[in-house]
Amino acid sequence: MLQKQKRPRRRNGKGISQKRKMNRELIHIARASKLILTLCNCGPVYMQPKRSRFRVLQRFLYHEVLKNDPFHKPGKRHISMSGLHPLIGYDLDPDYALSAYFNVIYTINVQASTKIVIDIPTFVPAAQLVSPHSATHCRIITVAAALDFHRYSALIQSAQSSLFPFSRDPVAGFSLTMPMPPPIGEPVIVLLGLSFINEDLAEPGAPAYCQTVKIIHIENATPKIQIA
Repeated sequence: MLQKQKRPRRRNGKGISQKRKMNRELIHIARASKLILTLCNCGPVYMQPKRSRFRVLQRFLYHEVLKNDPFHKPGKRHISMSGLHPLIGYDLDPDYALSAYFNVIYTINVQASTKIVIDIPTFVPAAQLVSPHSATHCRIITVAAALDFHRYSALIQSAQSSLFPFSRDPVAGFSLTMPMPPPIGEPVIVLLGLSFINEDLAEPGAPAYCQTVKIIHIENATPKIQIA
C-alpha cells in the first residue's frame, strides 16, 4: 500500500533547510590571494608549487590588509589602495625570505608614473649572496604588476639580469628598468626575486625556478624613492 510522503517541517512558514550565506570577505580574500600568487607562475618568475603559500597569504590579507578598508563595514570589506601597505616586505614564500639570501642594498625609483627602475650597486656574489647547495650561477629578476582587485586581473612588466657566477669577482652595478604597467591608477606591486641554477645540470630552454621572491614596493602606497 502506498504511503504519502511526509513534508518537511516548517518554521514560521519556511522550510527547515535554508541556503547558507556565503562570506563575501573570505571569497574576496581567496580570489585576491590567487591573483597575487599568479605572479609566481608567470615568466620570468617561476616558483615550485606549494599550497601552504596560499593559506599563509590568505591569513595575512584577512588580518593585516582587509582591516584597513575605511569605507565598508565588517562582512563587506574590500582590499583598498591604502590598505595594501602591510604587503611591502612580504616574502611570497615565508620559508625562503629574500633577506636570508640577498645582502645587497638596492634602490627603487619610480619615475613620473612612466617606469620603475631598480638600481643594484656593485656587489660580490660569493660574499653577499647565499646560494643553495650545488648552485653555480644566479639571476636577479624583478616584476611590476598592476593588479585589479575587482576584476581579479593583472598586467605585468618584467626585467632580469644576466647570469653571474658565485665567485669573488665583483659584479658591476646595473639597473633593471620596467615600463609602468597600465592601467595607471591601479595598485602596482613590484617583486624582486633570485633564481639559482647549476649551469652544468640545467636543461637548455627550461625555466629556472625562483627560490625566493619578495614584494619590495607598492606604487601609490609608499614614497616615490625607497632604499632597501
